[in-house]
Amino acid sequence: MADSGAHRGSRGSGAYILHLADELEVYFNEVGPGRPVGFVASQKWKPPTDVYETAEALVVLMDIGGMRPEDFTVELAEGVLTISGERTPQREGKRHYHYMEVQIGPFERRLRLPVPVDPQSLKAIYEHGFLEVRLTKLPRGSGPHTVKVT
Repeated sequence: MADSGAHRGSRGSGAYILHLADELEVYFNEVGPGRPVGFVASQKWKPPTDVYETAEALVVLMDIGGMRPEDFTVELAEGVLTISGERTPQREGKRHYHYMEVQIGPFERRLRLPVPVDPQSLKAIYEHGFLEVRLTKLPRGSGPHTVKVT
């Protein structure tokens, strides 16, 4: 059996290809019609986030422990919900890490909302390491809404 990669040229570190793949994903999610949720590119790290609907609401649930409610900024503008902030390291003197998987520093998630929502209904609650953002859904065809929430 022949090695399937034997005739392929070297791709180096693959960083360029990964970057290109990320950009294509943003393009198809952000620009392509019929996509349920578009994640917009950002230079900051991105906490794991779920977006789902109930009969009455659109809910965004972010898994991000080690924060306080005042550490978050939640903004809704032109159909894009932006959640940002900064997680700082726990200070316990000098450390020698063996593994470092908990991300620190500034973060941002920008999500194009998949359904019309009432901007005035925006509520954000941080509890037990999860940030929940909840918006009341509007009937389809309600028209565009633009609002800045800080």
